[in-house]
Amino acid sequence: MNEEPSVTEGQAGWRLWWNSRGIKTQQQDCPNQDAHDTTNTEVASSNAAGVTETALNNTQDVKNESHNADQTADNKSWYANLMSKVSSIGLGNHEDAFIIEAGIHYSQLNEVQLRRVKEDSLQKVARRANSWCWFEDLTAINDNSKSWLQRSGLISVQGTSSEHCPFPLEHYPAITATGYEVYLQDSLIMPSRSPLDILHTQSLKSKVAAAVKSYYNFPSEKHLYLKENTDGLLRSKNVLIISVVGSLPDKYEKFSLGEQRSAYYLARKLAQSVDHEVPSAISSLSFECPLDSKELDTVLKETIALLDNWKDIFKDVSSIFFIGVYHSVPLVISLAQYILKNHDVLGFAASIPVGLLAIESILQGYRFWDHSTDAINSDERSYQKIQQAREKQLFQGVGKEEKEILLKHRHYRKLDSEESKLVQKNLDWLLYNWDSFRLNFCGKIYDNFMTASQKLAIDYVHPKILRNLWCDGRHLGCDLKHPDKWDIPDVDIKTPKFECTIRIPGNRAFEITLLNCLLLALNLGYTEFVPIMKLLSPFFISRSFNENTMSPSLKKQKLSEMKTWLQEIDAKSRPDTEGPHDELPKSVSTVHKFMEFALYHNSRSPEVLKVHSEIYDDDTVYSAFIENTIKTRSPLIKKHLRLLDDHSAPQSILNAVNQFDLVWKFHEFISDYAKLRNLPHQEHPEGLNFSISLGYSLWQQSYADPTMFQRNNQEAICRLKQIWESYQDWDPPTRGLKQLKNILSVLSLYNEFSHLLQDITGK
Repeated sequence: MNEEPSVTEGQAGWRLWWNSRGIKTQQQDCPNQDAHDTTNTEVASSNAAGVTETALNNTQDVKNESHNADQTADNKSWYANLMSKVSSIGLGNHEDAFIIEAGIHYSQLNEVQLRRVKEDSLQKVARRANSWCWFEDLTAINDNSKSWLQRSGLISVQGTSSEHCPFPLEHYPAITATGYEVYLQDSLIMPSRSPLDILHTQSLKSKVAAAVKSYYNFPSEKHLYLKENTDGLLRSKNVLIISVVGSLPDKYEKFSLGEQRSAYYLARKLAQSVDHEVPSAISSLSFECPLDSKELDTVLKETIALLDNWKDIFKDVSSIFFIGVYHSVPLVISLAQYILKNHDVLGFAASIPVGLLAIESILQGYRFWDHSTDAINSDERSYQKIQQAREKQLFQGVGKEEKEILLKHRHYRKLDSEESKLVQKNLDWLLYNWDSFRLNFCGKIYDNFMTASQKLAIDYVHPKILRNLWCDGRHLGCDLKHPDKWDIPDVDIKTPKFECTIRIPGNRAFEITLLNCLLLALNLGYTEFVPIMKLLSPFFISRSFNENTMSPSLKKQKLSEMKTWLQEIDAKSRPDTEGPHDELPKSVSTVHKFMEFALYHNSRSPEVLKVHSEIYDDDTVYSAFIENTIKTRSPLIKKHLRLLDDHSAPQSILNAVNQFDLVWKFHEFISDYAKLRNLPHQEHPEGLNFSISLGYSLWQQSYADPTMFQRNNQEAICRLKQIWESYQDWDPPTRGLKQLKNILSVLSLYNEFSHLLQDITGK
């Protein structure tokens, strides 16, 4: 448990936030909307003031100018804000198109021309029909007290006069403004938050064995090893972050992902974690792309055209980090291949580390699961009916052209499809030709849409592919409205910064223990566990894991519980906002009180205070990705991407044949797992990482410990025993997990784990 009583250096004071952000007491937490609207800041022609009159032809000069263009932004929605800025000409403007030739710098434009460039670009951004790119210098981002809406950058919009002439803007245009952002995380990343916890360095004996095996064409180096030196690898280096997000229809996004963040948000969160490695510079390019209305190939050409504006920032870059979400992952892979293929032209070395983080990836497509309507012995016809019904729901309100494009996402399920083959080709090039390239899949365990095995694309096999699963404590029953039930210490805090570990509920530990063991084995290259992973993953699907798809009865129950809790808070005395400068007021100066305060305002007045706790908000997701990229050593022998094309995934978890298959596969899993040697020792049960923070990043340093690895199978046996023990107390809440418990009920027939092990292994 770590508490930091003093204000972090470089952070704005707590009192400054309290007084400037409009935090109200319980009697004042709804600000006057009319008064609020009158504060809207217009984009005036004066924004061009201070821009040098001489042409600046390199991007470094543009970087410096963007720092001087900062202005305060308001809290209106981004769309309304944009439309108010372009209202002077309207959406139906019939003026002649304003064309700017390539090579013209925005400082060469006069005031009227610059205004037209901005108006044209902001219109296209609001319509979400064109790709566009945002550049920002994120160096020392954790030391900067500016809010997310107070940082300027440069924008370039495809199909507008800014396509070849990026111009400065006060803040990222497509951002939904909130009063203040508080991060309350209770989560777990598996199999570990750092590769230093599960990998080790490669011995000389192992290197020789790998070389011999490779010579005789035997499988070798199934997984990565740690570098000998893992400290200061980015210190004083030049880092580039490229984030790509594709637009989705609103209902589609809510039904599938729940929500996704902007490319700018992802770049900033990643930069905050990179900053802990103390680089000399962090630059970012954030691409927003209309992947719901344009073909992938078309969008790729648009992004490459926009990229030409920023080719100077690649010169002498020391590392590149890519990040994509869901359907933008194939685009990011193609874009990464283009950039790395042209590294000589762009001016960076072929030896630099390059990482790609794929969150909730679509690389193995999707299919629909509905455990409430699955037939016990569903045939192919009934299966197709279920798929059609759910697909109709997913595409509700989507136009014909959009639907045709979005339907192609499901084709990634078939490894012989045109879409999948393109990804395979580009990914194989990256893995084989770029020695220090790493691909990191990360996805949520509990979902209503895609299974863990789909998100992690476990049919794609290569040592340089690493996988993490993210667990939300809420889906384990951890309710932060009642912190006393979860042993969260109620200590005094002077600023909103706190970390501790909280226990996983004993009745849910089996799910985490089982998946953690499987995912560790997959990351170590044991592909024989892919079938059992595919069979288990659908049981973790439930519409209750997405607030947009949960049943009416469950939604009503949760609303009733929230209403009761809010009434209890309302009945309490009015908060005292008096206190020393840079310290929390006494009324919210403990962990429990601050949590109560944040969750209350998140529900009552989210325009004033917003709580973030999703996968995109978790610092451990980004820190794990960074360390997976820079702290692992590349294999001695180049390898091509290998595809398994395993067909173990069932059509229905209620089908008797599939259940029988799962029982036998689980039997094989125990038998094979018991033979694994040299597994790392990990604490059990694993705890949830709980943290409170504001706009800064939390970082926990990991250290390699060679003593965690014993050259025998004792750790494997210990992990199997943990699975058996946790099953005895397992009490899952959803239909799918309850069904899984019944299928694996053989585990309850043994009074001693040794009896189970003897029956299966014969020892």
